[in-house]
Amino acid sequence: METVSHRFDQALALLTVAESGSFTRAAERLGVSKAYISKQVSELETAFGVRLLHRTTRRIALTEAGRLYLDYARQARDLLGDGERAVSSVRTEVDGLLRITAPTSLGDSFLVDLLADFSARHPLVRFDVDLSIAQRDLIGEGFDFAIRMARTLDPSLIARGIGVMRELIVASPDYLSLHAPDGITEPMQLRALEALRNRSFRDDGQWIVQRGDESITVPVQGSLAINHFIGMRRAALRGIGIARLPRYLVIDELHAGRLVELLPEWRLPVTPVALVYPSREHLPQRSRAFRDFVIEWFQDPAHSDLLR
Repeated sequence: METVSHRFDQALALLTVAESGSFTRAAERLGVSKAYISKQVSELETAFGVRLLHRTTRRIALTEAGRLYLDYARQARDLLGDGERAVSSVRTEVDGLLRITAPTSLGDSFLVDLLADFSARHPLVRFDVDLSIAQRDLIGEGFDFAIRMARTLDPSLIARGIGVMRELIVASPDYLSLHAPDGITEPMQLRALEALRNRSFRDDGQWIVQRGDESITVPVQGSLAINHFIGMRRAALRGIGIARLPRYLVIDELHAGRLVELLPEWRLPVTPVALVYPSREHLPQRSRAFRDFVIEWFQDPAHSDLLR
C-alpha cells in the first residue's frame, strides 16, 4: 500500500512534468534525476491502471485522466504550500531566498542599488536575480517577483505600479555636429538621420511623438537594429545614430554631456512599470518585506525621478 507521502511525491512529479513540458526540466526543477521522475510517473500510472501522459519524441501531453488528476494534484500542492507559507509568515525574522527576474537594462541602472539598500535592512535575505529581455514564466520557473515594463500584464498575477518608463530621443554631440549642425527643431527632421532601431518594438520604424494634443508619426530608418537597450546606448555613444532610450538609462550620460536629448518639448508614449508577483494569499515574510520596500524605495525623492 502506498503511503500518503509517496503518493504526494508521485503527484508532484507528474505535476512538474506537465508544467515544465519535459522529464528533464522537471528533474532539474525538483533537484532529482530524470530516471526518478520517470519512475514516479510510471508507478502512478500503474497504481491507477490508466495512462496519464502521452509521450512522443517531440512533446508530452496529458491524457484526459491526467488532466483530471492534475487539477487535484495542483490543489494539494498549493494547499500544502499555503500552509507552509502561513506558518513561516508567523516568524518575525526576514530571511531566505528571493528569486527575481527583470529587464537587463534595469540591472545596468538601479536594480542593484535597490537590492543593496534592501540587504542593508534585511541582511539574511539572499537573492537569485535573472536579468533578461525575455519575459519569464513566474509560476512555471519559480520566481517570486518580476519587474515588468508593459501596457498589458497577465491578469492571473498581482501587479503594483512603481512608475513609468519614459523614452528620450538622444544622440552623441559628435553625431549631431556632423549630421545636424543646425540642430533639430521639428520631428520630421529625424527622417534624415540614422536611427538605431529596437527589434523588440513593433513600432521601431515609426516613432510617435506628442506635444500637448498634437501627435506626429515619424518614419525612421537605419542600418543597425538591436534588441537590447544597453547595446543601443553604446551605439549612440559611439555616434552611430539617434536612439530611443529609457530616461533612467541615459540620465547620467545627459548630465555629463556624452549624449544630447533631441526635441525635449516632444514626448514619446510612456510604458507602465510594475512589480509583479504570483497571486497567493499567504506571502512569506521576506516577500512581503520586499514588496513593501520596493514601493517605498520608488516613493523616496532620492529615487522617484528614475521612473517618472
